[in-house]
Amino acid sequence: MLFRLTVLTTLMVNNIYLVDGSGQCFCPAKVNSNGVVAGECKNSNEGGSSKAYAKFTIVNTNRATGQHRCSQLCEDEGNTCQGWAFRDDNITLSTDENNCHLYDYTPDTTKKNKENAENWLCQQKGTLVDTFSFLGDGVCQGGGSSYTQVRAYSGPSDSQNDGKIESVEECKEFCMNNVEIEDEYFFYEPPTPNKPGSACEGFYFITERCGPSNNLRNRCSTNCFLYGTQPTGNRTRASRRQNYDNYSCYTRDCSCD
Repeated sequence: MLFRLTVLTTLMVNNIYLVDGSGQCFCPAKVNSNGVVAGECKNSNEGGSSKAYAKFTIVNTNRATGQHRCSQLCEDEGNTCQGWAFRDDNITLSTDENNCHLYDYTPDTTKKNKENAENWLCQQKGTLVDTFSFLGDGVCQGGGSSYTQVRAYSGPSDSQNDGKIESVEECKEFCMNNVEIEDEYFFYEPPTPNKPGSACEGFYFITERCGPSNNLRNRCSTNCFLYGTQPTGNRTRASRRQNYDNYSCYTRDCSCD
């Protein structure tokens, strides 16, 4: 089976979804040189099967929120659901009957020649991996509030901070280790036999935040901010209070095979 690593920097183009804080994610079932191939889900390795084991009607939603809600329905099914498809014309609030389909096999292609195929998005389940993609310069956006932030320092180690955070790589390691993800955070989900527990899904890092070495406090400003909800964009334009010249935003990658 061919291993495919889906890079989250293509999120807005290729419709990649992370299920908030869950350690699971979804990738397009079929991609070609022109981008995501629309259509209901299908599995070429299962005799061309395209049958959904469950269908839901999601109303009062647009395309983006409907797709997100359909992905959550799949995630709630645990290991039973291996993919989903959602239909919406993105013109009016959706009232399509059975517009969210769930599949108990891994879809690897779409029914691209079927009528109204262009209104369907098909996704297969993947897993978050310990690699990251650069989303862009500036502060992260679309990930809600950062759930923890790490102050760089050179003092003694403690349970959450092993010395000074001097680089993007060290901030990535904090995210990979899912630092400080506990039941006090709004997105927290404990692991179950069918689903992994909560996970860090992105971060932003600020360079040049440390003062001179002769500073008696020998500390730096906070420079590593972690997100339990995957960032979807980045902002470089300065606000009234802050510029983002030394900021960089990263998202965690999703692996689908």
